[in-house]
Amino acid sequence: MWTLKIKVREKGNLFGKRTKKHKVQIYFYSHNYYEKKGRLHFLSSGIIVGDEESRKNFVDDLNKENKMEYLEVNGDFFISIYSERKTSSRTIAVKIAYNPKLVFIKPVIIDSEGWEEWEVACNERKSLEEFIKQAETLNGVEYELFYFKEQKINNLMIYSIMPKLTDKQKHVLLLAVNEGYYGYPRKIKLVQLAKLMKISLSTYQFHLAKAEAKLMPFLVKRL
Repeated sequence: MWTLKIKVREKGNLFGKRTKKHKVQIYFYSHNYYEKKGRLHFLSSGIIVGDEESRKNFVDDLNKENKMEYLEVNGDFFISIYSERKTSSRTIAVKIAYNPKLVFIKPVIIDSEGWEEWEVACNERKSLEEFIKQAETLNGVEYELFYFKEQKINNLMIYSIMPKLTDKQKHVLLLAVNEGYYGYPRKIKLVQLAKLMKISLSTYQFHLAKAEAKLMPFLVKRL
């Protein structure tokens, strides 16, 4: 299939501007959209990554957004419906992004600087070319293209099939990954990660070990 990895940042994006403001990250799925009374309505879900206070501030801020019609939060997981006014240019852009021919290789990652990282695939090159063209022409959008090539897909990341971790286990693990603990050479030590989480070293080690114990058997079976 043709595969595309691209990073975009859209000025005024209601999620991106809040991840930047509150220094959190989101693993995000925008599932579908529908039209009603001259507006486009979007159904999405995601996992919020960050310390407890930052996540709470992010959710509180999102609740104040007048475009947000429904927001259900359970721990670090949320489901939302938000809407915006329907315009001809926005309708075209949405149809390209929600093209049913596209395969999402993993959730969109919205980082703490408001950048959205997309990895998508399609058997038709043209559909992905249109995706890039939209990023180039939309007002208020920055983008960076990582790759656009033909290759075989070996996996899809769907967060619901992963072993169930507690909120604390997810946070310590994702922090370790994002800060380069599992890189070679390691970019950070456990004691530094514990300080970032504002918990003791022993508590951090405990939750990380529990998370690894759940994940490793699952990953080994996938090899």
